[in-house]
Amino acid sequence: MNLKYSLKHTFTFLSIILLGGVLLYPTSTSAHENVVDPHQTYTYPEMVQDIKTLAEKYPDLIRYKVIGKSEYGRDIYAVSLGKIRPGGPSVFINGSHHAREWLTTNLNMYMIDQYAQAFEENGIIDGYNVKEVLGKTTMWFVPMVNPDGVTLQQSGLDAFPESAHDDLIRMNEGSTDFTRWKANAKGVDLNRNYDADWKNIQDARSEPSWAFHKGAAPHSSSEVRAIVNFTKSIMPEIAVPYHSAGKVIYWNYKQTGAQYDRDHRIANKVSHITGYQMMYAEDPPSGGGMTDWFISKYHRPGLTMEIGNYPGPRHLPISEFDPSWEENKAVPLYAAEESYQLYEAKFSTSK
Repeated sequence: MNLKYSLKHTFTFLSIILLGGVLLYPTSTSAHENVVDPHQTYTYPEMVQDIKTLAEKYPDLIRYKVIGKSEYGRDIYAVSLGKIRPGGPSVFINGSHHAREWLTTNLNMYMIDQYAQAFEENGIIDGYNVKEVLGKTTMWFVPMVNPDGVTLQQSGLDAFPESAHDDLIRMNEGSTDFTRWKANAKGVDLNRNYDADWKNIQDARSEPSWAFHKGAAPHSSSEVRAIVNFTKSIMPEIAVPYHSAGKVIYWNYKQTGAQYDRDHRIANKVSHITGYQMMYAEDPPSGGGMTDWFISKYHRPGLTMEIGNYPGPRHLPISEFDPSWEENKAVPLYAAEESYQLYEAKFSTSK
């Protein structure tokens, strides 16, 4: 057991308390105490430690793996909840494709924590029995797709080798204030780097930049390659990337016929859960995003969830976390249930 787990979560006393001649042996903390504190500037090291602590606390439910490395060598973590059944029904949730959108990591990690607690207690979240949901599906999370970008946005140049400072300042148009930074630390906008009509992406910056540069080729960034390869390995029925901001849902990318009807139904349900507005694709759609790639590659539903009220070109304030949690706490549970139904329907129709 690591030191952080002991300090944050264990209250077993070494001594025996003597009260009125009765020996009382205080018990350890209950399962429902939180590991994740989402009301903070949530850093990459904090996330890594919390992932390991959660896996220690819930060894039969939570597992994690490193699925790749960032351009500067930071491990990219995936976390699973539920039964790991290769080829079984799963849903894929992720956060922080964009550096300044790190409140989505807070949300992803808090979801893992709260669902694990509810599983242990046979609890209900917005009408969903979490134990039942995770008994038949697997939830996969990649809470921080872009650890370099998040670290740069939160901590500035000091978190990077001095040899990189000039390039980072140049990509930030001469500024050492990285508050608005969206890209990875090589200046590629990860949500424009997926192979979905990549060549025709509009308004892309031709050179590496703090935002809007689509990269030299599709999947040229190590972070995107990690997500692409991981997605192929788990084959989720539904993908739910979290972004900020605007309280809208992007779900529509060149679907037609029955695929359009199915995806529209799912997005409409999530719109009712969250209160977020459904967005319809422009003509032509911009492409390059993880949701665009997932929909076009696998013909399965993808939902880009934009949390929070738009604060301008910067990260969401911590005050946006609580409403974002209330709006979204049932979304992965619904997506997991829907994933199970989609998975089962494929087999029933093939019989």
